Amino acid sequence: MSVSQAPGRAVKPPELRRILGQFVTGVCAVTTVVEEAGRIRHDAIAVNSFTSVSLEPPLVSMYLRSDSTFLRQLRASGRWAVSFVGSTDRELVRLLTRPADRREGIEQAAAWETGPLTGCLTLPDGPGTLECALKLTQPLGDHHLVVGEVLGVAYRDHEPLVFHRGGFTGVAPLG
Repeated sequence: MSVSQAPGRAVKPPELRRILGQFVTGVCAVTTVVEEAGRIRHDAIAVNSFTSVSLEPPLVSMYLRSDSTFLRQLRASGRWAVSFVGSTDRELVRLLTRPADRREGIEQAAAWETGPLTGCLTLPDGPGTLECALKLTQPLGDHHLVVGEVLGVAYRDHEPLVFHRGGFTGVAPLG
């Protein structure tokens, strides 16, 4: 079924969500680390709004809700890591999509490693990781664009987890 938008009529959020669900996106675990009252505290969320911005200089971006606790922590820290989630980590992603007050214990939720450049948690069994320094945040609608400078990367030839039509799936080879 094809529907066109009438001029002057605003697209409703459910309509936009439905059509955007047709676009396949990767799934990432994004982590940051902050020091609060003298103790180190890690936090992590799942995002599917991650993309490359520039190769020279090496920049990547993501979008976070403007009211996000994670965004506040990331701004305080100035450092973050992105782990591309592997096809076997669906349960971890479900945990990382919970509200901040229900994400306790993320350190025990996976076999994390600590990134050598940022101190942020990374997934050693996913398709790859990037460690980043916060470059800028910019409000856009009900989200903030977050841009990071890539400090280091790790590549692994593993199957990624992808998101399509509101659910998780894998990648099938063509042919």
